[in-house]
Amino acid sequence: MRSLAILLLMLSTTAVHADPAAVRTPVPSPVPTMLCNPPVTPDPTFQDASYSTKWPHIALAEAKRLMKLKSTVFIDGRSKLEWDQSHLPGALPMPLGEFDKYYAIDEKRLREAKIVVAYCHGKGCHLSDGLAQRLVDKGLHDVAVYWGGWPEWHDNRMPMVDKNGKQVPYPPLTPTPKTK
Repeated sequence: MRSLAILLLMLSTTAVHADPAAVRTPVPSPVPTMLCNPPVTPDPTFQDASYSTKWPHIALAEAKRLMKLKSTVFIDGRSKLEWDQSHLPGALPMPLGEFDKYYAIDEKRLREAKIVVAYCHGKGCHLSDGLAQRLVDKGLHDVAVYWGGWPEWHDNRMPMVDKNGKQVPYPPLTPTPKTK
């Protein structure tokens, strides 16, 4: 009798473990999958986990490198008025609030680009992340965000142009008065 009980116990345990669904419980991946993976060098100092796991965020040096490539398209998430006054050379206006309108105008160029780089008002502003999400939603996956944006580009006295493509002059640098 005791042998029969042990045999039944062994069979019932085996039956439970024979069911693969009972044995394998899905475990979430510890590293989220990036929504975008363009051939860019991400900025290792970018630490915002809510965005860094979706698309790469690049620094000034990488933005300058990508600016030289004809296959890269920069898009400006700031207002059209701000874009009219000054923007990175070649950047397309793409105010997040009017995304559908401007996307329709430039869809062909965006789809042909090897890399699309979104920028906005810089660190702390997430308009460029909003643009990246909208582009991903449209099926584009070679998207990056230049998170230093217009302010960092401007502060480093990089070339800026207005709505007519004319270079925007910087005021001359004034020497800092020496203190005694």
